[in-house]
Amino acid sequence: MSPNTAVLPDGRTVHCVNAYEVDFSAHEIFTDDLAGHGIRLPEDGVYVDVGANIGLFALYLRDHCPRARIVAYEPMPDAFAALEKNMGPASPQAVRVQIGLGDAPGELEFDHFPGITALSTSHKAVGQELAAGLRKIITGTQSGDEVQDILDKTGATELREDAGFVDGLFRHDTVLARIDTLSNEIARLGLDRIDLLKIDTEGAEKDVLAGIAEADWPRIRQLMVEVHLGAAERDIIEAQLQARGFRTSIGDHPLAQGGAPVFHIYARR
Repeated sequence: MSPNTAVLPDGRTVHCVNAYEVDFSAHEIFTDDLAGHGIRLPEDGVYVDVGANIGLFALYLRDHCPRARIVAYEPMPDAFAALEKNMGPASPQAVRVQIGLGDAPGELEFDHFPGITALSTSHKAVGQELAAGLRKIITGTQSGDEVQDILDKTGATELREDAGFVDGLFRHDTVLARIDTLSNEIARLGLDRIDLLKIDTEGAEKDVLAGIAEADWPRIRQLMVEVHLGAAERDIIEAQLQARGFRTSIGDHPLAQGGAPVFHIYARR
């Protein structure tokens, strides 16, 4: 198998940047009990995935919603290249856009982690905190049974004694990426509704939400927001969504078992 492909639990081969990352993301996406949090996925829904990485959530949506319109945003070039290949069979309903979303148009510097692409972030402090938490999990100093099982499946358990391998995972470089607002994208694509807005941006959650104009909020029916700045930030964003008429529930992220301050907010009207 190519080092840039991986096999999902159902036997499908997907394109990726690092095969050892895929089990973590697949476990999170394909086992998440969305219905248990009140999230519904209409077959002909409009779905916007901000921070799509290699497109596993888009594949999940294509499985469950064959007539869906999917728009996936990913600013990092290597992850976007895999996203394009994975979403290609879903065209033309699936749109891939190589930009980040934020509170204003422009450009931002990202800390890009080639070894763990999901850590790439425009919020440097968030990347450092998440990297520290993930390092504890990988080295076995702080991981629950669920995470340990994933480590075993990916082979990371055997490699974690290799200090060079572990250090390499957390090396990063700088990537300059274009940013726009979600409202500008809603206008450009002519979206009259968003049945589910998924945000996974390693610390830029509030920036993405701030880029939604007041006139566009009624178009958004449901949200899934991954919060990377701890419980206090989670509570602030949850209160903001409740003030806009959403009912919310909270879910734990697998990385929280290792002390990383990551939570999920599920919101529906």
